[in-house]
Amino acid sequence: MASLPVRRTVLKVVAGALCLWACASCRKPAAVPAGATFAVRRAPLEITVVESGSLEAAESVDIFSEVTRPAKIMSIVEEGTAITEEDVRNGKALVKFDSTSLDEGLYRHETEAESSRASYTEATEQLLIQRSENESSIRSAELEVTYARNNLRRLVGDGMAERVAKAPPADIAALLADTDLGGQTREDLRSLRSGIELARIRLKRAEEKLTYTGKLFEKQYVSKNELETDDLDRRTQQVSLKSAEEKLEIFRRYDFVRDFQRLWAAQLETQEKQVRARAVARAREAQAQAQLRSREGAYQRAKQHLEEHKRDIANCTIKATRPGFVIYQASQPWENRGPIRAGTEVNPRQTIIRFPDLSRMAVIVKVHEAQIDAVAEKQTAVIRVDAMPGRTFTGEVHRKGVIPSSDSSWMNPDLKLYNCKILIKDQDVGLRPGLTATVEILSERVENVLQVPLQSVRTDAEGRHWVYRPDGTALPVQTGKRNRISIAIDEGLSEGDILLLTAPTVAEVTETGVRP
Repeated sequence: MASLPVRRTVLKVVAGALCLWACASCRKPAAVPAGATFAVRRAPLEITVVESGSLEAAESVDIFSEVTRPAKIMSIVEEGTAITEEDVRNGKALVKFDSTSLDEGLYRHETEAESSRASYTEATEQLLIQRSENESSIRSAELEVTYARNNLRRLVGDGMAERVAKAPPADIAALLADTDLGGQTREDLRSLRSGIELARIRLKRAEEKLTYTGKLFEKQYVSKNELETDDLDRRTQQVSLKSAEEKLEIFRRYDFVRDFQRLWAAQLETQEKQVRARAVARAREAQAQAQLRSREGAYQRAKQHLEEHKRDIANCTIKATRPGFVIYQASQPWENRGPIRAGTEVNPRQTIIRFPDLSRMAVIVKVHEAQIDAVAEKQTAVIRVDAMPGRTFTGEVHRKGVIPSSDSSWMNPDLKLYNCKILIKDQDVGLRPGLTATVEILSERVENVLQVPLQSVRTDAEGRHWVYRPDGTALPVQTGKRNRISIAIDEGLSEGDILLLTAPTVAEVTETGVRP
């Protein structure tokens, strides 16, 4: 693990390199002999983008904390340790976190999961019980409807019961004269009418007997007592007839109307009760289902929390899954994180170790926004590594940033730099992560173009471009594309023209040419 002094040394080296780069960018062109000339030539012009960056593995595996809460490192393998295939087979531990608090909370999560599982089972059984009760209550309501309909049919007959099932008639007593009348009412009417008819016959016989006894009494054949007895029997039969007629009238006006209304209302009430029973059954089942879903959700959450807790405990030990060299993931200065070491607390998903694939290397460069449009994927690049002077490597633009990098924006918000990744096609054991390299990206190649050195062209205050003959004569030209060394001439020169290698300064220019 890198110590603090080492990190300070690295920062000093980086700062020095940045200063040297800035000085190199700002220094004047190398001095050339006064009066030196050159001949205008036609040749290919290569437009390039040159930036410096550092090497890193083109592909790497990040080892990060999979614990869902901040965890403190208890132990970690030393940086630079070589992980072998045997270490992978043996499950060598790379990082171990403190799992004390997780172990203490495991029992609580297991208890919650078991309790919620019991509640879920209870809710499942309660739903089955509720469905059974609902079926029983609905069957009872249906039977009551059937009984009520049968009672009405028994009272007035099937035909009339079906006819008056939906709405009662305006005159219930008139149903007694209806030809559809049947059931017990028709039998009661027949019985009452038969009683009246029988009472009339008895009254007539009593009257005939009284008349005959009266005639016998006039002839002194019967006693007065016998005459009075027959008269009493006549009056008794009169009372019986009156009573039978009144019973029929009471049945017609009161008893039948009462019984009909009661049974018709009972039929309507049982139908409404059946509707209510079904609605209550649906409501109770929905409530039981809601309770079941709620307890099932609580059980699933408790089980998920328990599984996550167990995974956190298992993830407290990170084992080797591939061979390679251990490299600690350094934090950025603005992240306010300590170095990777025992005792450091890391956040969830925070990268701790990187396993680089050293067989393929790349250079990460930051391209200024003024040049980013000249860079495109698949472009060829020439790479020079500072630690390997005199050697060049072939590269290719693998990825071009689409938005400015945030790494430098915190220092200078106005500076817009884009990260670009350049793959190195060559392989060399000397290429290691962290080495400084200069990348020259070939943006465009213009064939067969007139070109002159950049320092031979002077631009005046009005933006016009001039070149100068050896005798000091100024020639206006139209310039085109350029690179760090040469600039294309679109108009104003011919191949072979002899020009001054260095354009004179403004103070050296006179109306007739160049001041000697």
